[in-house]
Amino acid sequence: MNNKGAFSDLFLFMIFALIIVFISVLFIYMSGRVTTQLHTSMDNMTFTNPDTNISEIIDNSMGKTEISFQALRWISVFLIFGMILSIFIGSYLVTTKPIFFIPYIFIVIIAIICSVPLANAYETVMNDAILGSTFAGFSGANWVMLNLPIFITIIGFTGGIIMFSRMGKKEEMAYGGY
Repeated sequence: MNNKGAFSDLFLFMIFALIIVFISVLFIYMSGRVTTQLHTSMDNMTFTNPDTNISEIIDNSMGKTEISFQALRWISVFLIFGMILSIFIGSYLVTTKPIFFIPYIFIVIIAIICSVPLANAYETVMNDAILGSTFAGFSGANWVMLNLPIFITIIGFTGGIIMFSRMGKKEEMAYGGY
C-alpha cells in the first residue's frame, strides 16, 4: 500500500488544528457581529405591512445561525481529537524499516520546536481584545493549542512507538507466519 504519511502527520495536525479553531472562532464572532448590526440598523424600520416584525425575522434567520455556530466550540475539540486518533491509526497501518527510526526522531523534534512559536502565536491571538471573548468559549481547543508542544511530543513519540513496534509484521504474515 506504500503508506508514507506518518512522518508528516504531526505538521498536518498542527496546521489543521490551528485552521479549525481559527475558522470556528471567526464564524462565531462574525455571526454575532452580523446579528447585532442587523438589529441596530433594521429594528426601527417600518414597512407597508404593519404586521411585519423585523426583529423577529432577524432572530429567526441570523439568530438561529448564531446559535447553531455555538456548536463549533465542541465540534472543534472533537475534530482535533479525531485527528490525533487518525495519526495513531495511520502509524499502526504504516510498516517501515528500522533505518527510518532516526529520521523520525528528528522529524518529531523539529515538530516540537515548530509547535512552540505556534502555541505562543495562538496565545497572542487568543488574548486579543476583539476576539478574546470569543476564544474564551473554546476551553477544550484552547487547552490543546496552548499545550501544543506537550501534545506534539506525546503524539509523536506514541505514534513512533506504534509504528516502529510493528516493524516486519506484514512480512511475517505474508510468508504464513503467526
